[in-house]
Amino acid sequence: PEGCPWDRAQTHQTLRPYLIEEAYEVLEVLDQIHTSKDLKNEKIRQDFREELGDLLMQVLLHSQMTSDEGVFDFFDVAQGLNDKLIRRHPHVFGDVKAENAESALKHWEKKKAEEKAAGLGTTSVKDTSVLSGLPKALPALQRSARLIEKVTKVGFQWSDWKGPLEKVDEELKELKAELDPSSELALSEPTRKKIEWELGDLLFSLCNVAYLAKINPEDALRTTLERFEKRFRHVERRLTENGKKPENSTLEEMDQYWDEAKRTEKEKN
Repeated sequence: PEGCPWDRAQTHQTLRPYLIEEAYEVLEVLDQIHTSKDLKNEKIRQDFREELGDLLMQVLLHSQMTSDEGVFDFFDVAQGLNDKLIRRHPHVFGDVKAENAESALKHWEKKKAEEKAAGLGTTSVKDTSVLSGLPKALPALQRSARLIEKVTKVGFQWSDWKGPLEKVDEELKELKAELDPSSELALSEPTRKKIEWELGDLLFSLCNVAYLAKINPEDALRTTLERFEKRFRHVERRLTENGKKPENSTLEEMDQYWDEAKRTEKEKN
């Protein structure tokens, strides 16, 4: 009757980190799913189902807490989603035609804009900017991709590769101008701030290149991190075989095993 003491002690704020954590655990499984064949792997299938359940649990917890306060419950959440899906799919539930996925997305965005103009949705203050509705708490690379997507839809984008690539070169030159190759790695605070600014510009320009290439920059970096981790673990293993650790090895020694890991990757692919 009293339920779980830990559950009862939670608030919407204390649950925040768990919501993020569970979402990323779902992404970790998704990184292993490249085709429908991967879902035939028993471990992947079980992990996927379990992590989706854990993520759903967060929705249930928040909904139950609001239900306890007499605000809304999980069924209201589901009904709201149901109503939104019907409103934003006039090409499914109405007479509008959508010949392809791009056309269907345009109908969705049009309905979404109409809802905002009518004051519907979660925002109390009407915001008509094309950038509205984008969570500021998104990971920076993911938010960059969504910002670029939104402005591209209203024509704020280059028409070929020349502009985006020149922008990357421009931002890289500006970053290099702030870094003296011959100086020590230690930087003054004003210099660090300038570098942070230029580095941000360069990263955003690269995100635009990724968008135009139809590549998610967040996924691209996550894949690189995975490769880096595998290669460095290989370096650690090879050093251990020789009775050494990274901290008492030279950079040249570690580079040798790093290159070895890269060669092994190429042979497998």
